[in-house]
Amino acid sequence: MSRRTRKAVLPMVAIALVGTLAACSDGGTTTDDPTAPGGDGYVIGFSNSFNGNTFRQSMEAYAKEAAEELMATGEVSELIFAEANQDNNKQIQQIQSFILQGVDAIIIDPGSATALTGVVQEASDAGIPVITVNDGPIETDADGVYQIYFDAADQMNQLTTYIAEGIGGEGTIIELRGMEGDAFDAKAHEGVLDALENYPGITVAAEIYTDWTGSKAQSELAGVLPSLLQQYGSIDGVVTQGGDSYAAVQAFQQAGADLPMIGGDNRGFFLKWWANEAPEGYDTISVSANPWDGATAVYVAVDVLSGEYDIPSDMIHPIGIVTADEVDQYADVDDEAIAAPTYDREWVRSTLYN
Repeated sequence: MSRRTRKAVLPMVAIALVGTLAACSDGGTTTDDPTAPGGDGYVIGFSNSFNGNTFRQSMEAYAKEAAEELMATGEVSELIFAEANQDNNKQIQQIQSFILQGVDAIIIDPGSATALTGVVQEASDAGIPVITVNDGPIETDADGVYQIYFDAADQMNQLTTYIAEGIGGEGTIIELRGMEGDAFDAKAHEGVLDALENYPGITVAAEIYTDWTGSKAQSELAGVLPSLLQQYGSIDGVVTQGGDSYAAVQAFQQAGADLPMIGGDNRGFFLKWWANEAPEGYDTISVSANPWDGATAVYVAVDVLSGEYDIPSDMIHPIGIVTADEVDQYADVDDEAIAAPTYDREWVRSTLYN
């Protein structure tokens, strides 16, 4: 299959705010047992290990928008979603179902870096390209696998370093983690540990899994904060992966404790609080993986299938960052919004393929 690289001009980057969106809409079908695909254009299966938070829902929404764009050009006929709800075995079965149906490509947001190695090889053996996105990379030597992921370690290194510097390089922090066993969480945790090697005066009082959801973060923090405050006297900082920053604010307020320096997660709840209600001069930084990678995965899948582009097997997607100088822009955002840089198809080609 011949390939060529097409150059494009890098467009201006806009900040889009994506609120909570339904898991299903025109342009995508969601099912635990995907129905047989049909019609003209490429059929793409999208296996999502989890869609129970606003980030994953926004990622799916962006993927649907991209699919609808390519349906209009006749390049895509259907985008089919399957949700595994944090069950690796279920995700394997759903991917195998896509293989049996003979979809043209499979996008996977993996629940594990290792559990999907075998089923990805099955897809490769069947001649179906696989595009992993968001969480990952996964471990595989299979042909036809293209991995799009965030440098989670670098993201959390940046956030942790900012918090560490902000509290003077010493004190006590809490690390709010994502989902136990998840590939992104593991890499993100590495970034936290790498950053803290430079700050021996900082103690991690607790690591708490939140599944990147505010409700779990608030309840888990509420359960441990009294004992942590009794043990350490105060908590100076909180590092978060996403979906739980404002919940941390609420937990400390509920406990009647001094507010620590809490790393933001680009969610509307936190950004609006930071812009409108935080103590004057409250300094932190807000970072997040970018849910627009759902669209990226769709564009990459179609370009792989076209055979016209030289696409690398590993692509690092940029994250989104909001600083104290920028937070006033988000004073009126929706609670469930996510501050995310959005791009377009040519940006994918000119940036990620080079």
